[in-house]
Amino acid sequence: MDELPINRIILGDCREVMRSLPKKCIDLLLTDPPYNISNDAEIVRNGGKFGVAKSISMNFGEWDRNVIMPNDWVPRAIETLTENGVFISFYDKRHISHLCDLLEENGCFIRHIGTWHKLNPAPQARKVKWQIAGEMFVIATKNKGTGHHYNYKEGQHHDVITTPICQGNERYDHPTQKPEALINPLIKWWSFEGDVVFDPFCGTGTIPAVAKKLGRRFIGVENDERYFSIAKARVDVIQAMRLTSFLKEAPLDEANLVQARLR
Repeated sequence: MDELPINRIILGDCREVMRSLPKKCIDLLLTDPPYNISNDAEIVRNGGKFGVAKSISMNFGEWDRNVIMPNDWVPRAIETLTENGVFISFYDKRHISHLCDLLEENGCFIRHIGTWHKLNPAPQARKVKWQIAGEMFVIATKNKGTGHHYNYKEGQHHDVITTPICQGNERYDHPTQKPEALINPLIKWWSFEGDVVFDPFCGTGTIPAVAKKLGRRFIGVENDERYFSIAKARVDVIQAMRLTSFLKEAPLDEANLVQARLR
């Protein structure tokens, strides 16, 4: 690949795309990869004291069924980072230590094991355990000590981010879509304006969309054509809105414009 595909969503396998990228070209790798926890279980909520409610499926799709494991992509991803680059990835909390071990084996330094605190997690209809209100992410850097891209001028920040799950007009047809309010501080604190933000599992494009809004450049990869179309429409709309100076004035129109492009 002669030139970086800046501000583009690429349809394809991220492993092949990363092999085509030059080394040390990415400032922030931020992603939400498959956790490989999908199964055929279903939480049924059609009776009892809670009344009738929609069942919750634990089948997130074939993309989350041992299709790709951290060792398949993390080592090459680290090679794409600049010397001051930052690696951030969400992962299943039961196995996030495996991801941390892999990062350290490939020369990275763990900065945080952060938590996304969901304000409105799925209810525990069976009353046998607590609600699962936390999802974890790891922040690592290639360098030790100072020097990596960290926006200390933004002030102090807890290693917990509290937001509702993705809902309303922001929600697209993806079972594990992350809200923009969760992604915003990760990009704002761990990169600078003009940096290249890379998401190898971009789904419906939340990370590229937020990166664009915050004045960063982006590269996104998605192998599902349906999600790719949504992601591309989102970033195209944001670009058009920025060009016409409507981004701050009419942000609520964004979802409708995306849907219009998809029709």
